[in-house]
Amino acid sequence: MSKKYTSKNFHLHYIPQYTLLIKTDFLVDTLLVLDESNHVQVLYSYPANQPDGDAIKLLGLPFQHIFINVPVQSLVFIPDDVFDDNDKPLYQEFLLDEQPARTYEYRIPNFDIMACYQFDLLLYNRWRAIFPNAKFVADFQWILGGVQSHIPLQGEVVGTHFRNTQLELFVFKNGAFQMYNIFDIDNENDLHYFMLTTFKALGLSAPVQKILVSGIAQNHSYAEALHRFSEKVEFMKAKTPMYVSDEEIRKDVDSFNLMLDYPLCVS
Repeated sequence: MSKKYTSKNFHLHYIPQYTLLIKTDFLVDTLLVLDESNHVQVLYSYPANQPDGDAIKLLGLPFQHIFINVPVQSLVFIPDDVFDDNDKPLYQEFLLDEQPARTYEYRIPNFDIMACYQFDLLLYNRWRAIFPNAKFVADFQWILGGVQSHIPLQGEVVGTHFRNTQLELFVFKNGAFQMYNIFDIDNENDLHYFMLTTFKALGLSAPVQKILVSGIAQNHSYAEALHRFSEKVEFMKAKTPMYVSDEEIRKDVDSFNLMLDYPLCVS
């Protein structure tokens, strides 16, 4: 379903000062334009294969600050203390694409781990052709960048991030990072299955201390389903506020969540 919002304060002559944030996958593209005070000026959401004339026109404007959130097709984490540049060919074997030029590295500053990852090739190439100077960011970068304040030194915490039909699942035990994985889900049964599989693999027992959630609204059925695994379901919220005057688009704006906090987590 398409959705359009344009603020009465949106003016074309301010385009160089505006920031364009794009979330893309194979189902839905969402375009969000913010002014310098983080007031939402434009939000367009539409089927990824059916951009209308207004979306195409917006994408043709001369934005100077562009951040594009693209799904990853491969991701592997290596502890800092064992990461070695000489072993990069070994790490490459765990990634879908064998081309080293398509592999990016990003150090998770709070957890002493290095991520080696690849963006979805088709989506990355599509958007790079449109915006060759844009900054590209993966979900895990800004999720793990913002999670530390939610992680206690004692106890088990399971994090969930939802992106249409994808679930990104991560676990911390006693403050230590344990795992991060990505699954395809269609319903609550799929969510339960991957939660139970992860609990079994890591020796977790429900209820855990807390479940972290991002990417969905608080009244989403997935959020309710997660109460099966913990009495405390906590939504991760951005420290940087975004201001919106139309409550009907707040859910769509909230789907950008922590992305605004970590514009430097880019490739």
